[in-house]
Amino acid sequence: MKTSKTILLWTLVFLFASCSVMKNSVSNKKTLQQKVESKDFTIYVSRCSPTDLVNSGFNSDVVLKVKNGMACANLPFHGMLNVKQLEIPLDPISFNEPMYDFIMNKNHDGGWVVTFKVKSDPYIYQVNITISTKGRAVAIVTSNERSTMTYFGDVD
Repeated sequence: MKTSKTILLWTLVFLFASCSVMKNSVSNKKTLQQKVESKDFTIYVSRCSPTDLVNSGFNSDVVLKVKNGMACANLPFHGMLNVKQLEIPLDPISFNEPMYDFIMNKNHDGGWVVTFKVKSDPYIYQVNITISTKGRAVAIVTSNERSTMTYFGDVD
């Protein structure tokens, strides 16, 4: 009798705890609008332009992330350099730096237009992102020494 009461008590505690955890995880999920307007979003890139690649499918680590005043990117680069080709290789666009000159505006269709700059030695990047209300994003990355690249993906 005592054992069955103990088992029943622990079962109720377990069920109560699991329901509480489930309730919190669902209620803490941010909407797209909350993510974008709180400057806490990630763009998972699916393709880019210009590209010479036959298959331009990217894996999940090709991202542009904005969070806590920082911008982080790991993006392929297939354009042209404005400096001597032999001195600087065609490295990806990669940075994890503070943003400055940050501007966010609502788009005419309810989406957002986000603009900011990032200094990442030896380049300065100007990033212009257009995000639709359905979570589609187009990011245009311009540099002082590289040609402009356009990235397409989804916001999470």
